[in-house]
Amino acid sequence: MIQLSETAAEKIKVLIAQQSLSDEGGLRIYANSGCCSNSSYGMALEQKQHPEDNVFFSRGVRVLIDPTSFGQLEGVSVEYYQDENNQGFTIAKPHDHNHCECGGSCNS
Repeated sequence: MIQLSETAAEKIKVLIAQQSLSDEGGLRIYANSGCCSNSSYGMALEQKQHPEDNVFFSRGVRVLIDPTSFGQLEGVSVEYYQDENNQGFTIAKPHDHNHCECGGSCNS
C-alpha cells in the first residue's frame, strides 16, 4: 500500500520519539482532493488512531489512514530529502493513466 523509504522511516521514528507518541498513535497520511489524479497529500503525527482508521506498519512506523483517503493512497511513497538549503518529506504517487480510484472521469 504505502511505502516509506528507509531514510523517511528513520526520520519519522525520531519525530515520534521526540513527541512521545503513545502506542495508539502514529503517522497519519491523508489525501485532499475530489479526484485521485489531482490529489494533494499530507501527513501529521497523531497521539491516537480514530476507530475507523486503516492501520498498518511500514518499516516499523505505524501508519494511520482514514477511510476516505484509503483508496487514493494506493501506491504512495514517502521519501525524505535533505540538501544544503532544505529538508523535508515528499509524498508521491506514480501516475496510472488507465485507472482512477475515485470512479470519476479523471484527466491526467
